[in-house]
Amino acid sequence: MIAEDVPDRPRRHNPAILPLRFLLYWVVKLLVLLFLGIRFLLRPKVVRYGLMTLLVGSAIAWKLLGSPAVPLGSAAGTQQETISTPVDARLPQPPIVERYLKAQAAYDANGMWDTMADRLKQRMMTSNNSPEQLQKELDLARQQQRSYSSVAYIGGAALNSSKGAYFYVLTVEGPDGATRLPYTFVVDQDGKIGNIQWSMER
Repeated sequence: MIAEDVPDRPRRHNPAILPLRFLLYWVVKLLVLLFLGIRFLLRPKVVRYGLMTLLVGSAIAWKLLGSPAVPLGSAAGTQQETISTPVDARLPQPPIVERYLKAQAAYDANGMWDTMADRLKQRMMTSNNSPEQLQKELDLARQQQRSYSSVAYIGGAALNSSKGAYFYVLTVEGPDGATRLPYTFVVDQDGKIGNIQWSMER
């Protein structure tokens, strides 16, 4: 069977894309004309070099004159500005810690014990630090003529879960002189002392 020749049918264009094709045609034509016009204007070497000089000079002038001057000693991003704490964020001295320190100065182990949260009491009992053992240590300190003469409150800061950390320096007087001990107290949500850290280093 011999295939018959079929006459070519004219292509049919989608009417919906005709405006898009028309717009694309004129955009390309305008870009070509713009490129040719710029190339024609920049053909002389004097014009090209003049424009390059103008651009470089403008960049240098912006670098020297456009940036605002920063006074000495007030540069942004310094370490002091990064770690500074707003005054409003510092907490006042908590009464529960005052009670602890007064009981300690009076060699009163039970008074110190009453200011502690239950979790701190459990940790101390696990380490064999019962109220009785604490009282023995206080009695020994009194026999050795050690007294808690003064306390300096450094400051406090809020922690997560409504807790607060408070920093003190306690001065202990003894036969060999005075020793200053750093103390850190953490007060829980219930207003009790949840943690105590201190150091015997002079």
